Amino acid sequence: MTSVSNDRLLSMSGITKSFGSAQVLSEVSLELASGQILGLVGENGAGKSTLIKILTGLHTADSGSILLDGKPVVITCPADAEALGIHVIHQERYLAPQLSVAEQLYLGLGKLGGAWVRRGRLEERASADIKRVTGQNIDAALLVGQLTVAQQQLIQITRAVLSEPRVLILDEPTAPLAAGEVEQLFGTLRRLQEVGVGIIYISHYLQELNTITDRITVLRNGRNAGEVSLGSGDTLDDVVELMVGRKVVEFDHGRTPRSPQTEDAALKVTGLGVPRALNGLDFQVLPGEVLAVTGLVGSGIEILADALTGITKRHGTVEVKGGRVRDVADFVARGGAYVPSNRRRDGIFLRNTVAENISVTALSKITRSLGVIAPALENKLAQRLINKLDVRPANGSAIAGSLSGGNQQKVVLAKWLASDASVLVLDQPTSGVDVGSRAQIYAQINELVDGGAAVLLISVDLEELVGIADRTLVLYRGNIAAELSGNAVTTEKLLAIASGTNGAAELSAKATNPINVRQDA
Repeated sequence: MTSVSNDRLLSMSGITKSFGSAQVLSEVSLELASGQILGLVGENGAGKSTLIKILTGLHTADSGSILLDGKPVVITCPADAEALGIHVIHQERYLAPQLSVAEQLYLGLGKLGGAWVRRGRLEERASADIKRVTGQNIDAALLVGQLTVAQQQLIQITRAVLSEPRVLILDEPTAPLAAGEVEQLFGTLRRLQEVGVGIIYISHYLQELNTITDRITVLRNGRNAGEVSLGSGDTLDDVVELMVGRKVVEFDHGRTPRSPQTEDAALKVTGLGVPRALNGLDFQVLPGEVLAVTGLVGSGIEILADALTGITKRHGTVEVKGGRVRDVADFVARGGAYVPSNRRRDGIFLRNTVAENISVTALSKITRSLGVIAPALENKLAQRLINKLDVRPANGSAIAGSLSGGNQQKVVLAKWLASDASVLVLDQPTSGVDVGSRAQIYAQINELVDGGAAVLLISVDLEELVGIADRTLVLYRGNIAAELSGNAVTTEKLLAIASGTNGAAELSAKATNPINVRQDA
């Protein structure tokens, strides 16, 4: 997508930042024109988030300059940035869970037209604004804490657009969104582009960059690694090489699905239901296979993992290795592991060290008599998994909350690897993770499954499902609309069924059995 203006809107030059003895950014520069969508990419820990936090006043650079419309500006806090028209949608959702959707949406915007607004009218207006910007229907009377991760992201996007930005920064905006929501977001960004808004778009989903921008700034190890212009003959392979310094292959799309050696289910789900979300699902996962589940927002995919692990109240039965699971404690005790979609809220102890996070599921391995933890054993266990998953920094004493989002996700996975779990429920496991780290996570999943583990992979990343799943279930309005495997699994077919555009989902929602598509279909 070519920019509509060559006017230089924003220029960051020579930005350098250190935290203690660790230098995070070194002489980084970035330029953005009016009406341009600029891609900003790099591995987790490359410095992208730090650069954006400097631009939006959350951090202060040690040196360097920021120009807006060619004039130097000083940004010492988020209020300074917003006063200049610089707004950001952070990767981590900074929202107040006890506010209603309407209250969160308009908090501090000053766009209500008076001191007093009736709650009913406020909620009506909020729902209308959300629908206009995102195309989605969300009840504005709900508390923010009641929303799914994807719905919370839609609220952030709407709020940013209502702020009428001059510069809009989006950090992994599509990570929790399904394909339909992504296309709606892209339409919104194109409309902002047409009126001259400059947009910095950060994403690990590199294929999106082909759709939404033609110029990309690449960071590696806190420095500028290069610029790529997709409209001038450069390719996404060039982007990946600049990011990681080597060629990366995530998965083999032509691979043959695995054939489990036993019909005894490691995870068996019968009649799994949640009111207004899931309608009595039946499926099983065998040792030695990856069963994937996908669907659009509202299909029930958001609640599936919490329901089957016992976090959310549900009806039906869940069995792990033949034993019935009544709650989370049962699930873990029988060899289950759960990597949740919201890692910061549900998956990691942000104020504890990396070593403490990793070892928490394997206390029997690191304790001596009387249950006293042996630091040497804890550090040895943690360091083995830090090295295995390439967690950065490779330091067990680092505070987990200080790591980038992708490295936090590696720590969450490492925690369950430490427990030797053999039935893994992975909910959006590569959300917000860079291409190199995703390849490492896929390799780890394949290693576990080849060793006999059973994996239930819940994901809205259709490319991911095609590349790693042995079988795929598609949810539609709380039902299993189809089961696909082998060559029948394509991103186009998954999206068609998930959205109901081919009629398959509508028919299967009324049927007892889902559509089954064999490998030779």
